Amino acid sequence: MKSVNQALSVDTRPSKEVVVNSLTRDISIDACIFDLIDNSIDAARDTIFKLNPGLDVNLPPENYGSFEIILAVDGSSLEISDNCGGIPASLLESSVLRFGEKSSHSLGIGVFGVGLNRAIFKIGKHTDITTDTGIERCHVEIKTDEYLDSPDWKLPATKMPTKGKVGTTIKTTGLSNETSQLFADDEWVDKLRRETGIRYGKHISKNLKIEINKKEVEPIIVEIRQDSPYSSQSKFFRHETTAIYIEAGQHKKHRFPAEPDYIKDANAELTGEYGWTVYCNERAIVIADKSRKTGWVHKFHSEFNGFVGNIYFTDSNPANLPWNTSKTDVDLNNPAYQLALEDMHKFVDKWRANAGDAKRRKKKNLPLVVPGPASPAANVQATVSTKPTSSPAPKESSAPAAAPAPAPPVTKPAFVTKVDHNTFSTILPPDINEVYCDDKHLALVHEGKRLDLNVMTYSALVLMRMLFEASTIKFLSRKGMYDDLLAEVIKSRNDARKKRGAKELSQKEISGIDPDLDELITYLLEHEEVWDKVRKNKIQHSLRKFLGHKKLLNSAAHNTFQTINKLSAFEIREDILPALRYLIEE
Repeated sequence: MKSVNQALSVDTRPSKEVVVNSLTRDISIDACIFDLIDNSIDAARDTIFKLNPGLDVNLPPENYGSFEIILAVDGSSLEISDNCGGIPASLLESSVLRFGEKSSHSLGIGVFGVGLNRAIFKIGKHTDITTDTGIERCHVEIKTDEYLDSPDWKLPATKMPTKGKVGTTIKTTGLSNETSQLFADDEWVDKLRRETGIRYGKHISKNLKIEINKKEVEPIIVEIRQDSPYSSQSKFFRHETTAIYIEAGQHKKHRFPAEPDYIKDANAELTGEYGWTVYCNERAIVIADKSRKTGWVHKFHSEFNGFVGNIYFTDSNPANLPWNTSKTDVDLNNPAYQLALEDMHKFVDKWRANAGDAKRRKKKNLPLVVPGPASPAANVQATVSTKPTSSPAPKESSAPAAAPAPAPPVTKPAFVTKVDHNTFSTILPPDINEVYCDDKHLALVHEGKRLDLNVMTYSALVLMRMLFEASTIKFLSRKGMYDDLLAEVIKSRNDARKKRGAKELSQKEISGIDPDLDELITYLLEHEEVWDKVRKNKIQHSLRKFLGHKKLLNSAAHNTFQTINKLSAFEIREDILPALRYLIEE
């Protein structure tokens, strides 16, 4: 008898119990509570964007005023309530409690679609959710044991008329013995409050109110010392859509032994705050870390005491950020984090050199000079977008300051989008990507972002020339063309000497050769292959116009009697900027 093939349907559905157990097995109770807070903050941010349609949804809000998250825990229950916008019935039906439904929040911190579920199933056996959008009110009840026993993956819910009080309340009871003991422990609650102040310090500092057991949470943000004898460091760049801002320096309260106000015991109290803190969309993920994963190739010991580093990753799509699913660690395989780690290594090495210098000074009884207060002229603000969060400007030299001349403050460019050239008065716009910048070149770029042409016109013109020369040399070195440039410069100079009947350049002269502005521009104009095809014509036009300004630039630096007005300075900046941006960023 001839056999007949028969079609089969293979069931690959997971069991609820397996899904729930895998979600909750390795997550801590405090991480679950943070998941609930994350969801409330995401709702607050969405509401801010909804009520303020003019805001850029790619930039974190600057003010969470009027929003609050109230948490209450005791031996029998956890209740968290907020006034952050409520959950629409349509989302409650389709996605909010769906396992693995990824975040649709721009700049979200509740990202992986599991936070609310795992908090509900981890904390207790019975959960009530009531939410009101001001248009509609919904209620859903989750009894864990009944839900797990049921073959149905859907939960019944009720939609009702609004009561006019916008927000969401989640109350969980039926705690395990372990969880009940934690919630009843005042010491654990105090620790939770402090940890919340660290994790959400950036949000709280923007007027978000978080309260735990009727005590308001204070923001805990470790600050970098601005009057340090050694300059702090910073860098801003992007990896695809992810903005990355790194800052590092001396703990605000730390003092080196060579400083007159050094107190050994005071330094010792700060030990737990040293290291790197990693933020993803302003939420702290890794706190005061001193391990290899944050750039500590050498084991952390006393010579690194005082180091504080913060790194901010910002992306409208939170799935691109370097965090694990519990948001308690970094994803070392994330390409943005791998890129940032290179600079984190460098910043740590710079601190090590500074600490070594401070130690040598102590041995030689040489005091460390701390900068004095800035003069009024030094406190000129760069005219930039008002959207980014303000922070002190990067200071560049790693040597101890010899005079009271700290760098002027500048708006931190961590979350800046591309700006109109007419909206800023500095040499460089704040959105310049610093990914290829380091050492002196990075210092020049930072100065270009804060030196105002309206205030320091002559200094700005000199800096424009320095920036162009340094950026061209770094650019050609990256492209493997710097040796070719030197060869052409040497040939050109030797040809010119022959015409004058002079000897060719000696080996000593060649070893110290430094291409001048004319030679750099000539090389760039003659080698079209350095530019991409789309921007080639625009950049070459920019270079020719810049070449026409060379005489004026020379006069700014060398002619005592040459006056230059601001309009001319801005004209030069506009002419050079297309080429300068390309040389810095590409």
